Amino acid sequence: MWINITKDVFVNSDFKALNFLFQILSYYPSIATKPRYNIVIEIEKVLDTENFKKLASIEPNLSSFLEEEYNAYVTSSAIPYKITSKRGTSNFNIEEAILFLNQPVSIILENNKNDSEFILAIIKHFGNINNYNKAQEHIDNAWLQFENAGGCGNIPNFMEGFLNRFKALARKNSRNISDYFRGVIILDSDTDFPTQPSKHDTLLNKIQKLGIDINSIHILKKRAMENYLPIESFEELQKQRAVSKNNDLNNWISTYRHLSNTQKDFLNISDGFPPKKDKFNSGNIRKPVDTNILSLFSLRLSDKNFKYLDVGFTYMGFDNFNNLKTSGSFKDEFPNLFRKSIITKINLKDRDGIGELQSILDKITALL
Repeated sequence: MWINITKDVFVNSDFKALNFLFQILSYYPSIATKPRYNIVIEIEKVLDTENFKKLASIEPNLSSFLEEEYNAYVTSSAIPYKITSKRGTSNFNIEEAILFLNQPVSIILENNKNDSEFILAIIKHFGNINNYNKAQEHIDNAWLQFENAGGCGNIPNFMEGFLNRFKALARKNSRNISDYFRGVIILDSDTDFPTQPSKHDTLLNKIQKLGIDINSIHILKKRAMENYLPIESFEELQKQRAVSKNNDLNNWISTYRHLSNTQKDFLNISDGFPPKKDKFNSGNIRKPVDTNILSLFSLRLSDKNFKYLDVGFTYMGFDNFNNLKTSGSFKDEFPNLFRKSIITKINLKDRDGIGELQSILDKITALL
């Protein structure tokens, strides 16, 4: 990210603040291969200011460093953030810039412990450009982090608390508090079939009332993050002796492998068809299922494939002896499948089908 510090900042700012800002922008840890920020300053305009002279006295290579940065900037297509004492909707003053630029970029998830594995897989397999993975380096240096919203329904409450840290600064500068939000919110769609109306309209309204731009929210096109796991992962699991001998898992995978892509997109992998619990009436009669769902899967309640899928993917991982665990949590174990060596950019793109994973990465990297 390019940051433009204008002349008026050198003229009007307290040196301590200017020096602190420069250190934020120019410092990077020894494990990093590139700095977090690039700086563009028109040296000839600030060379004679008192603050530039002070900064140059403690940064001996300041002029040559800024010349190299400026030369790189003019050959790029970057549009920099502007730091200036002049007011503007796309400008920050030095106090705002210090707070905004020193904070990590946040990826807000319903459950960061589990959902982050999906995002990490996207970053790992889609983020490498010319042997450099910008998003991964930001994670490694704690410049990019995952936030746990504590469930889908709690996201408005979480965001309200998250934004409160900027309350005083926003009041002082007559800004919307959300102007200082630097992140993206990623949600499961929880959609059961392609034409189903969004389940998140009320949630989105609450988030947008906080001032969060709709472009900072990404609702997955498929039902949930687990619906993006490539088929090769399920096939690899089925080859495991413990899985092949487990009737529920083996039947589920065999049926799942023959579903169409659209059917795979909207299947509730963990729980089968709705409802999630108490699926049977008294007398062991299966409760009705939305006809739109049955139509999508071309199934009736009495079909064996309906019954196989309705059990859900009862996978809870393996123990130290490569036996299936009999207790645990699907939500804890399933995300680990995104880490496996069988996962590649090619099979992730194939399961995605519409370029959504690249779009998610682009939303993240645009913030870095």
